[in-house]
Amino acid sequence: MSINIREQFNQYPPDMQQWLINQEKTKLIRIETALKKGKNLYQELEKKGEGKWLFETIKILGQYLEKLPQKNSLFEEVSSDYIFQVWELLENDSELNQLISQVETRYQELLRL
Repeated sequence: MSINIREQFNQYPPDMQQWLINQEKTKLIRIETALKKGKNLYQELEKKGEGKWLFETIKILGQYLEKLPQKNSLFEEVSSDYIFQVWELLENDSELNQLISQVETRYQELLRL
């Protein structure tokens, strides 16, 4: 029988729990920021007939964020429960898991632009 995410999380010391939550929030914020930045940059490149990689990146980042649970606040303000929902989705949704591996490499590159 596998241990669920919340049980596993509760085995960590409180300071590590907070660090893990903050890391996930930071990642989500950076993905969202990269998406916004990418959309703005793509508008400029599209006029020149360029930006195919950027368009694909924007599409992937958008797909990932759309698959996450709905939220009523900024990523900076989401609750720990929201982060647990994200982690549970990642654990149980193989398509989302494949998407996050693409997202993680692309948003890092996009933030450098």
